[in-house]
Amino acid sequence: MEISRTFYSDAHTAHEVTYTPDIVFAHRETGDLKLQMLSPAAPNLPPRFVNPIFAELEKEGKIPPHPKDTRRFPLLVDVPGSGWSGAQGYAHVPKMVELAKLGFVVASIEYRGTYKDDVRFPAAVQDTKEAIRFLRANAETYHVDPAHVMLLGDSSGGHTVAMAALTGNEERFNIGEHLEQSTVVESCVIFYGPNDLLNLVPDRLAEHKKLRPGEGEFPFEAREIFKEDFRQNPEGMLADASPINYIERAKKLSAFLFIQGEEDPIIPMRQGLRFCEKVREHGGRAEFVKVCGAGHGTGCWPKEVMEMVGQFLRAYQTV
Repeated sequence: MEISRTFYSDAHTAHEVTYTPDIVFAHRETGDLKLQMLSPAAPNLPPRFVNPIFAELEKEGKIPPHPKDTRRFPLLVDVPGSGWSGAQGYAHVPKMVELAKLGFVVASIEYRGTYKDDVRFPAAVQDTKEAIRFLRANAETYHVDPAHVMLLGDSSGGHTVAMAALTGNEERFNIGEHLEQSTVVESCVIFYGPNDLLNLVPDRLAEHKKLRPGEGEFPFEAREIFKEDFRQNPEGMLADASPINYIERAKKLSAFLFIQGEEDPIIPMRQGLRFCEKVREHGGRAEFVKVCGAGHGTGCWPKEVMEMVGQFLRAYQTV
């Protein structure tokens, strides 16, 4: 017989990935919030996930107990974009597999949305921070290294993770359980997220982008975040919801990676460039990456970009 082809395994360079669905991390009046977990190691799952036959045999001493996996991995909390309408973590699971293979526990979260749950800013930030605290509190169960926690989000999720990274343990952004746990993170990856809402319309005009429906002095995003409530105090509320305004008052700046499609029709390039420049002006570390030919999401997630994201997250892990 003749061998047709020979391939090489990635067993020594990539982890096997375990998927654990629908882990409840927070309780809200509108319902429980869940996350989808991709892990390089099988979590110490609750009893309903354990094979009852083997569990009984172990209990009776007929087979040796299965050794616990004690490895710990850095944690990446992923916040999918949704136009602040409330995302579920399922959408990002395929994208996050590559990062889990690189050795990160990835938790893609759901969060409350303006129109779905009738909530306003900073609800999504509060939900993101509770996910961080929950996973730190349950680090042993989910093989998380609580000393190494990072964030990633796209579009409105990018806005949310920027806010979460810059507000540390500020009280108004932290609600729910496990309040003894820190929400400080080492690094934050923002895919095409708005961060300077007061200048979003001028930036669109300066880059010759089409204005979104109903835009005038204030961006369409104002309604996505606040409904019409923003009209009570437009400049104050939009400034309060702009991550760029939190940079200089942050107690500790995370490292930031901003990724932007060159042909994005919604988010101007200068939003990310200005954000990164201000982070660096205040002694922080920030990188801006342009993806040629990519739009708002479309084309921004090739394997090369995900490998770069993994390298960035590794590079800025503190000792």
